Amino acid sequence: MRWARAVAAVAVVAVAGGAAYVSYRLVKPDAPGVTASAVPHTTPSPTASPSPPPEPTLAWGPTVSEWEQALADAHALTLEQAAGQVLVAGWSSPDPASAAAYVESLHLGGLVLMSGAIDTAEQVAELTSTVAAVGDRDWPVMMGTDQEGGTVSRLTGVIPDMPGFMAAGALADAEEVRTAYANVGADMHRLGFTLNFAPVADVTVGMADPTIRSRSAGSHPDAVASTVVASMQGYLDGGVVPVLKHFPGHGSVTVDSHAALPVHSATVSELEARDLIPFTRAIAAGAPAIMMGHLVVPEWGEAPASLSPAAHAYVRQTLGFDGVIVTDAVNMGAVTGTYGAADAVVLAVAAGADVVLMPADPAAARDALVAAVTAGTLPRERLDEAAARSILLMRWQDTLEAIPGDPSGQYASVFAAHATTVAAATCTGPWVGSTVAISGGVDSDREALANAFAVLGVTQAPGGTTVRLLGADDRAGNASVVIALGGPWGLPQSQADVYVGLFGRSPDAFAGVARVLVGLDAPQGTWPVDMTGVPYPTCGGVASTG
Repeated sequence: MRWARAVAAVAVVAVAGGAAYVSYRLVKPDAPGVTASAVPHTTPSPTASPSPPPEPTLAWGPTVSEWEQALADAHALTLEQAAGQVLVAGWSSPDPASAAAYVESLHLGGLVLMSGAIDTAEQVAELTSTVAAVGDRDWPVMMGTDQEGGTVSRLTGVIPDMPGFMAAGALADAEEVRTAYANVGADMHRLGFTLNFAPVADVTVGMADPTIRSRSAGSHPDAVASTVVASMQGYLDGGVVPVLKHFPGHGSVTVDSHAALPVHSATVSELEARDLIPFTRAIAAGAPAIMMGHLVVPEWGEAPASLSPAAHAYVRQTLGFDGVIVTDAVNMGAVTGTYGAADAVVLAVAAGADVVLMPADPAAARDALVAAVTAGTLPRERLDEAAARSILLMRWQDTLEAIPGDPSGQYASVFAAHATTVAAATCTGPWVGSTVAISGGVDSDREALANAFAVLGVTQAPGGTTVRLLGADDRAGNASVVIALGGPWGLPQSQADVYVGLFGRSPDAFAGVARVLVGLDAPQGTWPVDMTGVPYPTCGGVASTG
């Protein structure tokens, strides 16, 4: 059992460029504000020697002595090794030997597996295990990918395919959300992953948001925060480290950082009242890692948060975060359009980042860090701290006890069914007959839904219940049943008897919604975004007649 948490001390160290960072945040059971009932204890016998007090820990789990050991181990690395340790490169080949050689040659902290590196479960497991065996480091390699569910799912076809994160926002049951993402984490853990670059903690503003939309849990900050914390805890239950993204919030800007540099129009105070709420709640709940987005907040300077000393100081000092700060991929247009690839890596580490994700040229990035330390423009102490945090994170991850997971592989379709949001005049199914006529979407969408219906004895035929799939977030359509496969913003412009938010388009998602429409499962979702214009209330929680 973890000790109750309270801040006992904060050590602040100045770094180059005026940034400041928190070396660690101590927490211990006798700290102010910790009640006696919150701290496990026993009453010693009169003759017994008093037990030593438990060692203080960092807010997210490791002990202070473990942090100090990681810092000493980072300092003992050669300069080239320390520079490599803070880099996590993108990898797009399925070849395990090449991946291992690449990590070993540059002493990389780890790899992000992209779609080209992912084929089958067996192949992925061989790749990760081969990479894990490289070198003589006694901490795991960071092996990560983006497995959010929905539109960003690198492991599609390898593990069950969850709908977009907005489905989790539609489902008010935090325990079910936690359990579902624990199953995702357990499947990833079995494949050899140590990190997942999820959940998305952004609050979306809807169609004006070009990048996040249904990747977000919704548009209501407090509800998004609850969903983010539940999924974060689930990933940890599954044995993988969640990296919350994209601080300070990508859902309320109107420029895609993959292409250009977004600038927040909001002040920090305004961000604190909206976009930052999920991050602050997750940090308070023990988040081990967050991702800094390429987003400019004018109060923090002209640089994106990922390269801004003031943004990192805010995270460390104001929010009290003592976990690992990871940059978003520095090969994105928001960075490359203004900064040289190697320069951006040095700026990120100098600003306070601990892990730099996906430099365009990892060898050049490592050499640039070495040159900056040698020239005195980047203190070795700052590089050591960054390396130490990744070392500590991986040692801590190695101690996580992963749940067994769901051997049936049905968790994604079950979750999709429960998260399905239905608005209809009557909330008792079934909402389709024995035959259906499916239109909209793309060929693979219609085929997947038809297959899901066929398993349940419902066939396609002219004159059947009309089902229209909306494949784009703002697409509208008319049918007896209209299903939004991504964001639900086109539903108010549609004409239907039954309005459905599915938030996904994988076979698992279609299997779930088919069970709902035939009346076998009750939809439990409610709209996670503002939905003016849908003529019926949602049916969340109403029992099915099936």
